[in-house]
Amino acid sequence: MLTPSIRERLESQIRGRVVYGEPLDKYTSFGIGGPADIMVFPEGAADVRAALRLCREEGVPYLVLGGGSNLLVRDGGFRGVVLHLEGVFTQLNVEGNRVWAGAGVRLSRLVAFCSKLALSGVECLAGVPGTVGGAVRGNAGAFGGSIADHLVAVRLLTSEGDEHVFSRDRMEFSYRRSSLPEGCVILEAAFDLEQGDTGEIRRRISANLVQRNRGQPVEWRSAGSVFKNPPGEYAGRLVEKVGLKGVRVGGACISPKHGNFIINLGGATATDILALIDLMQRQVREKMQVELELEVRVVGED
Repeated sequence: MLTPSIRERLESQIRGRVVYGEPLDKYTSFGIGGPADIMVFPEGAADVRAALRLCREEGVPYLVLGGGSNLLVRDGGFRGVVLHLEGVFTQLNVEGNRVWAGAGVRLSRLVAFCSKLALSGVECLAGVPGTVGGAVRGNAGAFGGSIADHLVAVRLLTSEGDEHVFSRDRMEFSYRRSSLPEGCVILEAAFDLEQGDTGEIRRRISANLVQRNRGQPVEWRSAGSVFKNPPGEYAGRLVEKVGLKGVRVGGACISPKHGNFIINLGGATATDILALIDLMQRQVREKMQVELELEVRVVGED
């Protein structure tokens, strides 16, 4: 896949760093993943646009990587280009009650930034892993709220490299889904928040963190919730009902604390994780007549 033509074009058109054969385990919350053929650390939107153009013209797959949560990279790695959004994509700016956050901003930092400014509306994201880009794409949330609740605009590049700003009325959001164009790269997002009391905002954040830490295996590496909750039910409860909590394959284990988490006990492989995912889906299908839908995204090759 890495032809001289692709390598030459990358190094002549990309201002940011370009790395070959980069292991992805250190970029994922699971701590798992084989190497990427090419990893690009873009310096700005122009680099992203150039990479997208190259991938389209050369027929090369690409993957956008922010915090690496909610992601499982197979042991063989990713045959294509991985765009890792950092640097300029981690900027935060405020205009009155509107906060613009780069796609690479971690949700924990967004929550802390808004708290310091006494801006209320994103407290439900306290403790949610990942970055703004991935959270917007998958409409992340917790405690009865989601990132879409106060979202007003998204700046993005389409897979063709065209830049657009989508206002809220152009986007549809549902449970862990958005209507944003397939293959687009989110650059930044804007949130309209409400002026509040700093002390009360911090109390809500603290309460959410305490609840999350009590019920989830935050002390272990994981990718967050493995499955989406079926209508009217909780995936973790279904896994518990079929007796799978604590089951282990290799270095991976279905958390004894929460049935919808698979944790890396140390040295787990993607193959271990996928074996547990298959077991959970089969058992819940056969015993509870419910089909569990993955929330974790699986990419790459065995």
